Amino acid sequence: MLVLTLFLTVITVQFIVFMIASFPLYVLTNRISPTKKSNLLLERIDGAIPTLPITTFCNVTNDCGECRALTDESGLIESQHFPNEYSGNLSCLFTIKAPIGKNVQLKFTEFNVNQCCDFITVFDGLANPLRVGLNGYEIPAALTSPSNQLIVKFSSNNNIDSPIDALSNTSSTDLGPARWQAMYTFV
Repeated sequence: MLVLTLFLTVITVQFIVFMIASFPLYVLTNRISPTKKSNLLLERIDGAIPTLPITTFCNVTNDCGECRALTDESGLIESQHFPNEYSGNLSCLFTIKAPIGKNVQLKFTEFNVNQCCDFITVFDGLANPLRVGLNGYEIPAALTSPSNQLIVKFSSNNNIDSPIDALSNTSSTDLGPARWQAMYTFV
């Protein structure tokens, strides 16, 4: 019993000495202002986005999309051959990257995407979908990324010349050429 008491006393004393010696040092080295903490949090969130070069996971077809990050303060992304009709069997990827602390806002200016089999999906920079399966003929609402990146993926099937849109029973020639365009800005 005496040995156990002696052992617990030694452990307790060591713990107290450790806390007295290390706690003030911890406080002094980790003293950060609230603003600095907020910026560090944003950097961690924005920095959590995959840092692989875009060309390692960029899989675009027929020069559709960008295998590099778009970093201009604002710009346009659009379907292949815009303002003419896009080709069939496409896989397009656009990655937009704002400076840390800013977000990306995306507004479609033209939207005529075949409802049958063509889709636009918008992801935040963490590969979480923000909008899935956008298609049709009405311009979608604007959206803002929760991080400093936004990824737009466009896929079309190989049946671009279908005269009737299967879901709307509307002739595609009545709706104009299949195409889309979006404007992005950093906010």
